[in-house]
Amino acid sequence: YLVFFLPMLVGEKNDPFLKYHFKQAVGLLILALSLQGVISIIGYRGGPQQTLAWVVRVILIIEVVVGMTNALRGEMRLLPVIGKYAAKL
Repeated sequence: YLVFFLPMLVGEKNDPFLKYHFKQAVGLLILALSLQGVISIIGYRGGPQQTLAWVVRVILIIEVVVGMTNALRGEMRLLPVIGKYAAKL
């Protein structure tokens, strides 16, 4: 997750494209950490908890891939699930 912060540290901090994708990455990081925390509290013993954990991880990986693809293409598109909330950061 720390890779998301690297462009902000080495790039132009006032670049709107960089700020936009940085906010999306921070929103994704907050979501990932909070969901992993919830999964840890629920427990990871198998059964429905294990299935829930894998579903959450697959969704997070899809979000990361979509975000990276948008950034590499030079597009400023919202992430599918959390984009509108991350844009408000």
